[in-house]
Amino acid sequence: MNQMKFDDLKNKIDAANSQSFSNNNLEIILDILKKINSSLVMQDVLDLVLKHAIILTDTERGFIVLKNSDKELSFELGLNAEGKNLPASDFRISTTIVNEVFRTGQSKFIESAKSNRELNTSQSITKLELETIFCSPLILNEEKIGAIYVDSKKLSKIDLSKITQTFEILAGQAAVAINNAMLHNQKLKALTELQQAYDSLNSAKKEVEKSDSLKAHFLSQISHEIRTPINVIFGAKEMLKLFNSENINDDTLDAFRMLDEAGNRLMRTVDEIIDISSFTSGNYEFEPVEINLDQDILKGLIAEFKNKISKKKLLFEYNNYVPEAVVTADSYMLTQIIKHLIENAIKYTNSGKIKFELYKDFEGLICLSVKDTGIGISQEYLEDLFNPFTQEEIGYTRKFEGNGLGLAIVKKYADKNNIGVVVKSKKSMGTEFTLVFK
Repeated sequence: MNQMKFDDLKNKIDAANSQSFSNNNLEIILDILKKINSSLVMQDVLDLVLKHAIILTDTERGFIVLKNSDKELSFELGLNAEGKNLPASDFRISTTIVNEVFRTGQSKFIESAKSNRELNTSQSITKLELETIFCSPLILNEEKIGAIYVDSKKLSKIDLSKITQTFEILAGQAAVAINNAMLHNQKLKALTELQQAYDSLNSAKKEVEKSDSLKAHFLSQISHEIRTPINVIFGAKEMLKLFNSENINDDTLDAFRMLDEAGNRLMRTVDEIIDISSFTSGNYEFEPVEINLDQDILKGLIAEFKNKISKKKLLFEYNNYVPEAVVTADSYMLTQIIKHLIENAIKYTNSGKIKFELYKDFEGLICLSVKDTGIGISQEYLEDLFNPFTQEEIGYTRKFEGNGLGLAIVKKYADKNNIGVVVKSKKSMGTEFTLVFK
């Protein structure tokens, strides 16, 4: 990225940090996520992540460390604000804070460090005269894979509530991008090993050569099209299955399962980011049509999620009191609204029942309720329920995965289609979402 583009991004961040965490911040995050996921080369990913972290926090230098094969932190990259590389020796003085963040799995943000008496024994603060430090762990699927650290001499007072939240989101997504660069390297290594295995089978040399040609062409096409980590995960998985189908052991099956879980999670995340980005940017073509809720949407979604509900041993009930429930809405948006509500009901319900009801209220309006017996939502969190990138449980110790975009999409799509969303919930008792078609 050239200096002009970095200056443009920095100006956007400065403007957004003067406001509350809003759509401006969301656009910045989406812009950063797009850039850090634009490459699968590890050095490129590290470089993009660290440069954006420094610009985001308006700091002067930064470092990324990753867990090595010995499960110890290893220096990977150091940069200053001009994008020039810093040696590992510059980082060693700051290892105490980084090691603490990696050990605890909790981010650490320090402001006005020089005037803090509790920190005046820190070598990095006293020798380098540091004022502000940001450090967050890089965690993926509850596993710590490294840490990202930036610091500054010039910042004496910052608005932690605005910058730190964005920094932690960046750290979380950086872990995904770095992990996918690792998966990409593993894929290339696995494909090389497969190539060697096929070359050793003289009796199938002709078929192997044909397969190699197809594989090379396929990889060329895939490499050209890869723009997100999702294709890396699914591409690697399918390639390994295709060329090693007769020699799959338990370890390989476990690897496939992990790739499936990670890929599906990333697929949901990217789909949600694309959806909300397309909608907020005005690029989505809104096409309202007449839809039979039962025939056109509900029956298909119920069939789609039937296995997931069964796997969690949950009961399912569907009561349709309006057989000809015809509404006017954008088909894709309405499907996504109901799909997100079903996914949440399944995710947050460990026992009991999920219940759908299609009915008319006392005003004659068609309503669809999705009710579960899950963990419920606290009254305090309900007012923030539809805000993007929010969850009731936050931080790296939360019990449920997710990026906090699902219900934000539900609300935006519902508003666009003039659909009311009513929420009733009680902690530990369950939640009911009701869509009111006006």
